[in-house]
Amino acid sequence: MGLQATERLAQIADIERGTIILDAGSGLGGPSRYLASTYGCRVVGVDLSLSFVAVAQLLAQRTGLNALVSYQTSDLLALPFPDSGFDVVWTQHAVMNISDRERVYREFRRMLRPGGKLAFYDVLATDANLELHFPVPWAESSETSFLFTQDQTSSLLATAGFTITAWNDVTADAVNWISQQGSPTQGFSLGVVMGPRFGEMSANLARNIREGRVRLVMAVCKTDAPRMDPPSQGLRRDRATNRRE
Repeated sequence: MGLQATERLAQIADIERGTIILDAGSGLGGPSRYLASTYGCRVVGVDLSLSFVAVAQLLAQRTGLNALVSYQTSDLLALPFPDSGFDVVWTQHAVMNISDRERVYREFRRMLRPGGKLAFYDVLATDANLELHFPVPWAESSETSFLFTQDQTSSLLATAGFTITAWNDVTADAVNWISQQGSPTQGFSLGVVMGPRFGEMSANLARNIREGRVRLVMAVCKTDAPRMDPPSQGLRRDRATNRRE
């Protein structure tokens, strides 16, 4: 859902001015630049792709945000930072090809100060037995795609030491957003960086969503907070708008 998704996740996570954030899987740096420019946050972005890091650094300089944002190449399973250095770990569509999800969640937990937050926007499997149409933006084939269900995700988060405080299924909103998209916009975009197959990847993601093979969730977890279980299958809770459908 483009910038709209970043804006919405920031609202759900109740991002405050001056927050120190780790953008895990920062890609081209769009969310980190938004958080820095809108909230005055100090953001450190990490990504496994050297080319993505280079582009993110260039865009930070071009937009005058390099005093607030920085980027480096790193593996999310072994982050090069000391314990408890961040107020928020932020991640958008960055863990779907990591099979050892418990380990990455434990790394995120290690990064956070007491009372810190994990804010994520991820693709989840509706059923572990349903196969996807490939390629998708995060994987060329099933060999590098590791989607977890809602129940599996919440269980792994709890094991890693997190408590869920917000769980928003935004699948319907994503479908509406996709249906409203016209021709690809001109200029610089993720599609330019990823090449001609990005169109096919995006189309397959849309098909997987429409066929109920995946769902999209925005969630916030804290290192210490009263527990809230994710909604049961088929019930959509949107804490941002206080409505149930």
